[in-house]
Amino acid sequence: MKDIVGELRKNYERGFGFLFQQIEEASDEAWKAKAGKWHYWQHVYHAFACVDFFILPVGGNIDLGPGSIDIAMFKESPKEVLSKDVIREFGKAKKASADAWLDGLTDEALAQKHEGSSARRNMDVTNGMVLSNLIAHNFYHVGCNDTILREKGHLGVY
Repeated sequence: MKDIVGELRKNYERGFGFLFQQIEEASDEAWKAKAGKWHYWQHVYHAFACVDFFILPVGGNIDLGPGSIDIAMFKESPKEVLSKDVIREFGKAKKASADAWLDGLTDEALAQKHEGSSARRNMDVTNGMVLSNLIAHNFYHVGCNDTILREKGHLGVY
């Protein structure tokens, strides 16, 4: 049987790589700019903050790092801009957590219920859906920010 988790992990790595690349590619102007109603940096922060929402077990404490739940979940437009360094380090920690979860994931476990994500969403969610969400969610926010990069004269990363 093909290594499904290994194959999906390639896109997982690619999406996280794009987020980290967007931190480096953004000019100061782009970093503070908005994609729709929300700041470029806030899209990156949100993508990293949501890792815990997806992967933690039941009762796990979501670590919001340098921000708040309202900033992470786009309920509040922040008054202060979080720096690239702060978000980069937060992202490294979140990726390490996701990597550890993926390191223990097997192809056979993809169809099994993820208890933590299921509890937080109040619906049954499989490990496969959690992995799919990690991938799709990151790519969505990469797309939002690539719009800003292109508007500011950059190539974009995707």
